[in-house]
Amino acid sequence: MHHFFHSFFILLCLFSHSALAEVSLKDLGLSEAEISLTPQQIEEQKTLEVRHSKLKTHETLGLVTLGLMTATMLTGNSALSSDTHMYLGMASGLMYYTTAYYSLTAPKPAGIVDRGAIKWHKALAWIHVPAMILAPILGYMYKKNEDAGKKSSSLVKQHSAVAGVGYGAFALSAALMTIEF
Repeated sequence: MHHFFHSFFILLCLFSHSALAEVSLKDLGLSEAEISLTPQQIEEQKTLEVRHSKLKTHETLGLVTLGLMTATMLTGNSALSSDTHMYLGMASGLMYYTTAYYSLTAPKPAGIVDRGAIKWHKALAWIHVPAMILAPILGYMYKKNEDAGKKSSSLVKQHSAVAGVGYGAFALSAALMTIEF
């Protein structure tokens, strides 16, 4: 009896597979015009797929970057006694610019208008990008001066403030994209 059901199941699978293979979109009531895409539509679809892929990677790397930046901020007080803060800062910077790359290289089809949270997400870049350029430079100068026993200028002493502002703007930018408001 078991052999009968097994054979019956195999025949049923073969029949259903061959029956499904013969069904076309036309059989489902769709016309040729409805199932064929123009070359322009195919290109637009490819562009949207590339955009989606790059922006998903941007999102994932952004969250990893936020984690690294958080660790960097938490180790700031030990910067002169350990290199952990410096190495975390370097890793944060590399991830930050890699994350930015995926956003900047994602193609944007004509007609897409930024609004709402995306508009704010992009506007905050005007704060965190300059901070992510300036903070490592100031941090390097501060550490170099400390190691040489020299006094740092008031601007160089603003490393932690600049980094904090950049971190805050980046964290808010990430929150806008991950939390539904």
